[in-house]
Amino acid sequence: MGYKNAQQAARGAAKAPETQSEQTGQEAGFQMDDQFEAFDTAVADSIIDLRGARIMQRVLTRIASGDMGKIAPQMFKSFEQGTMTALGEQVKQLTEWHEKPLKALAPTAKSNAS
Repeated sequence: MGYKNAQQAARGAAKAPETQSEQTGQEAGFQMDDQFEAFDTAVADSIIDLRGARIMQRVLTRIASGDMGKIAPQMFKSFEQGTMTALGEQVKQLTEWHEKPLKALAPTAKSNAS
């Protein structure tokens, strides 16, 4: 049962007040509960803001130092394999040329400016 459901159930299950002071006490209790809920939300938001910022700072520091974790290298390898498969012949030709370049680029045409 969620917090809101429990809160509504508690209000519905509350004993019907027999006196004005009981009614005032119940209303004060429910208002106090609402105030605590707002306080809890504010604390949770602050924790998320602070911890989230620190976590992101640590993540970026580790990535900057070359730590890619466990998943990223696998993703890069999968991407490389997929690219190699999709481009097949082109990748093979480029790899062969880089290993042993047999062709040179044609010389650029020089203008005969006098």
